[in-house]
Amino acid sequence: MKKRFAVRLAACFTVFAVCSAALAAQATVLTIEDAVQMAFNNNISLERNALTLQGLERAKNHAWNSFSPSLSVGGGFQMPNKPAAQGLPYDYALYGQAAVGFNISPALIAAIKTASLQFEAGELSFNEAVRSIELSVRQAFYGLLYERAYIEQQERSLETARQQYEQNRRQYQAGRISELDVLAAQVNYEQIKPSLESARTSYMNNMDLFKILIGMDVQEEVELDGTLDDFLSLGEIVLNPEEIRPPAITLLEKQLETARSTLTATRLYSYGPTINLSWGWQPTATNADEFKNWDDHGSLSIGLSVPLDCYLPWSSAADSIADAKDAVTDLELQLEDTKLNVGSNIASYLRQVNVSRSSIETCNANVNLARKSYELALEAYNRGARDFLSLQDASDTLFEAEVALLSATYNLSVTILNLENTTGIPFGTFIKNQGLEE
Repeated sequence: MKKRFAVRLAACFTVFAVCSAALAAQATVLTIEDAVQMAFNNNISLERNALTLQGLERAKNHAWNSFSPSLSVGGGFQMPNKPAAQGLPYDYALYGQAAVGFNISPALIAAIKTASLQFEAGELSFNEAVRSIELSVRQAFYGLLYERAYIEQQERSLETARQQYEQNRRQYQAGRISELDVLAAQVNYEQIKPSLESARTSYMNNMDLFKILIGMDVQEEVELDGTLDDFLSLGEIVLNPEEIRPPAITLLEKQLETARSTLTATRLYSYGPTINLSWGWQPTATNADEFKNWDDHGSLSIGLSVPLDCYLPWSSAADSIADAKDAVTDLELQLEDTKLNVGSNIASYLRQVNVSRSSIETCNANVNLARKSYELALEAYNRGARDFLSLQDASDTLFEAEVALLSATYNLSVTILNLENTTGIPFGTFIKNQGLEE
């Protein structure tokens, strides 16, 4: 009885261990959207950009504090060194002190506007950093899908070569073909193995880099849920001018607006007047009347100051204005150049899309023709009407046609990503518009 119980207990532990191992070995399935979200959650550079944006937001929210009064309180003890010689009626005095001050300048309003614009520019910079990370993840994801599909083609080619080798070996043993055909089939079979192994190694290396990019442990198993076939039926790309907001241009426009505001603030600080308002309350009493009478020695002061050093061309104020002007001019030139480049890039990507779509149609037709040619060559070879080299040529042609189709599809995916990134259109828009993604 005890022996049966021990056997059952051991069996339970075995089943539990097998199930645990199976669960541990289960790969994490990732769609392209899952990968993008993981990169957003785990990317360190994005966290640093978020901290920078928080600082800019804090500066914007507190920019009004330039109008906040300066407040101070204090007190003290005063005793003259030679009260008798100075004719003072007291030996020492006690006093308290409270003061309020304001500095008012037209430049403060411009400074508040500049802080707000800097925050808006920071938001655009952060959004561009987010898009840059998403672009990298999507490019890496599609690159891995391409490599995976290429490996599958290599595996099919290897399996076909193996079957052909086995068939030739059997036919040779039956005396139907020569030993040369067997050796040729064996050489072809063995030659595919290094290429397949190289492709697998490249895929694993790039997969590790992809895991690092999205913040995963490189030891964790990952299965990609996606295919490049979504791009095979991609229709004509039509851009809506209202949806085109190139991030590079938008950011430069905001930076230019900020630079102009900074120039205005610099001029107001350099040339504008400053009004100083201060009021102080200072109750003071002496030992002459045993601190019974407290007199207020405070005062109210109003002052106006106008800087003059800015009119000297070698002054620091003049240099600051000149630097601010140079910054505005530089951004204007950058913006003009970027608009030309962005327009040219968009036109180029649209042409590339059309070329890739035409290439895919041609490659599809070539694959169908090559597959039909291979089937006919195989049938003729099995009847003894064609030699093995002719069959091998047909097999190579089919493989090359399939690789060309895969390459054209991948090139289209890269071009679509670049087009979406340049125009500022959300990634995946063109695919979704075709109804190929949920």
